[in-house]
Amino acid sequence: MDKKTAISEYLRRYHRGKEKAIYSRELQRLFSIDGRNLRRKISSLRQDGVPICSGETGYYYADSQREINETVCRMNELVTTVSNARTGLLFASVLPEQRVTVEVKIKMN
Repeated sequence: MDKKTAISEYLRRYHRGKEKAIYSRELQRLFSIDGRNLRRKISSLRQDGVPICSGETGYYYADSQREINETVCRMNELVTTVSNARTGLLFASVLPEQRVTVEVKIKMN
């Protein structure tokens, strides 16, 4: 069994529901994996439709639709924060102080 499947099965058996969440460091230790690779495996499982949720107390296998919805909302907030940061950086790249010249040509036939 590969680690991705093993993580999914472990969470399904022993950490079902928000009350039984496990911290990521503990999963890293149990599966001899670093944080980045753990997040990648969790993300891949979610993309495959496995209901692995997360919160302040760690990762867990969803026990209800409500738990899934809470995780989706939390993830949407993270995406919005990253998007806002990206927009801010793009705006900063064209600030008047930087004297960026934009030339627009209109060709009419």
